[in-house]
Amino acid sequence: MVRLPAASDLLNLGDKTFLIELLPVAAYAVRAPDGVITWFNSQAAKLWGRAPVVGDTDERFCGAYKLYHANGAHMAHCDTPVALALRTGVSVHEEEVVIEKPDGSRVSVSVHVDPIRDKDDAIVGVVNFFYDLTERRQAQKTSSLLAAIVDCSDDAIVSKSLDGTITSWNKSAERLFGYTAGEAVGQHIALIVPPDRRREEVTILERLRRGERVDHFETVRVRKDGTRLDVALTISPLRDAAGSVIGASKVARDITERKRAERALAEQARLLDLSGDAIFVRDAADRVAYWNKGAWGLYGYTNEEALGRVTHELLRTKFPEPLESIKKQLHRDDRWTGELVHIKKDGTEIVVVSRWALDRDNLGNPKSILETNTDITQHKKAERAIKESEFSARLLQLQDQERRRMARELHDGVGQLLAAIGINASRVVREKQNLSPDAARCIEENCKLIENVATDIRTVSYLLHPPLLDEMGLQSALKWYIDGFAERSKIAANVELPVDLGRLPQEYELCLFRIAQECLTNIHRHSGSSTALVRLWRTPAEIKLEVKDEGRGINQEIQSKIASSASAGVGLRGMLERVKQIGGTLAIHSNGNGTSVLVTLPLAEEGEMKAEEILKKERATSQS
Repeated sequence: MVRLPAASDLLNLGDKTFLIELLPVAAYAVRAPDGVITWFNSQAAKLWGRAPVVGDTDERFCGAYKLYHANGAHMAHCDTPVALALRTGVSVHEEEVVIEKPDGSRVSVSVHVDPIRDKDDAIVGVVNFFYDLTERRQAQKTSSLLAAIVDCSDDAIVSKSLDGTITSWNKSAERLFGYTAGEAVGQHIALIVPPDRRREEVTILERLRRGERVDHFETVRVRKDGTRLDVALTISPLRDAAGSVIGASKVARDITERKRAERALAEQARLLDLSGDAIFVRDAADRVAYWNKGAWGLYGYTNEEALGRVTHELLRTKFPEPLESIKKQLHRDDRWTGELVHIKKDGTEIVVVSRWALDRDNLGNPKSILETNTDITQHKKAERAIKESEFSARLLQLQDQERRRMARELHDGVGQLLAAIGINASRVVREKQNLSPDAARCIEENCKLIENVATDIRTVSYLLHPPLLDEMGLQSALKWYIDGFAERSKIAANVELPVDLGRLPQEYELCLFRIAQECLTNIHRHSGSSTALVRLWRTPAEIKLEVKDEGRGINQEIQSKIASSASAGVGLRGMLERVKQIGGTLAIHSNGNGTSVLVTLPLAEEGEMKAEEILKKERATSQS
């Protein structure tokens, strides 16, 4: 009840009207006994949704358009708490009234109605202070919801004062640390901090006093039974209405299993790093989630450079088949193995055997792919070299077979035909007296031409494959060939042969003959030398062939290319391949005074037996 010193001006604020605008709540006053509104503030007009006319006798008890009880029943203006206070003189506090505004919207308010009396205790009016219940109810609802969330949270949520005293403790904190709320609240936070971690708590409190937030701080706490826990803490300062820090809210999440898993993964990663293979894990989007040291060493990309990258883009992968086909097989079998071509960081191309294993989640959905890659680049090069060597050897074998066949055809076919033509021509010559002088001269010239052609065909046949090589051996074939070479080329060619050479495996004899033949051909075409020397000698373990000239030699650049196999003519490649098939060596030495080609072939008993086996197979092939 409000008592004023004088009855006059009790409801007339005069020049003090501005004071009612300073009130934080809606307020208005009515006079007695008719309840006419004498003043109201803007907060009241806002809640009413209108501004009534002060002193209007039609505006009585309340400025609202319509009123309702809290249960929704209509409330007449003469039954409002203000009207009741005027009639009875009884104050009404914390009663809920529903106001309907002119636009039809409604708002619930809590009213505080008190009579105004003069010095004689007579009621001269009523004042009503009221406020919107919506915000308060929303705050209460939010507060209840937050309390429920805090209590139902899987995380331990604890609040404490700045001196470290625990002020709240939710159910998850009870489960995590083993203390009930009754046991924990009022205790110092050191209750759950191990002795070796006390300094951490001091530092945290210092940061909180400065208003700082601590995010995802991983540490160790201790349960009531003494068990140590790995936890992740998020600590936020709590402030009062003035913004001053008065305490802290701490959210603790148990990460013991995660830390245990991390330690297990770290151990697995350490073991994977010991592997010489490149091992990495790709997520469902093919982005790198793990990259071991083997992958770093093989491809040249560090963890930081590889993580998060799409592997097929990072390594510029060349697939043996469309990627979609590979993925289809992977999802069907959970496995895929094949050869891939990758490009390293430095641009080098490598070949790997790639093994993919698909990992799925509990629902069977693809989760990640473990890829293990083994570098087989050198193996592939060696494999390719072997295939090329085998191919070259086969080509040489076919070449020799074809030369032998062509030599036989020329000797046995064309040679025999020429011999028959020669016999017929000889008969005509014997009867040339029956011919005219011109005809007789022509037939005599034809006989000489036929003889020359037969000689040339015989020479070509022997050059393709000299019968002496098969019949008499390397010594006879070389002597015959070199004598013929000297006669044809006008180069003074000499041959030095051992007396006791004997027969060699046919593969050896063919190899040495062809190399001598190729060397002499090169001397004639390129060296400009007037001399040539072919030397053949034998030791208990080796047989050696040297072909020398005194020509212009081979310049150093070309020698370097030949030594590195960067560039070599067909003839030289053929010589190298023949020597390599038998396990020998070929060396070229050249300067401005000539060139020397030295071939060395092993003559171990096993080597000779192997050569004989090759020879037998070759003979069987040629005969078939």
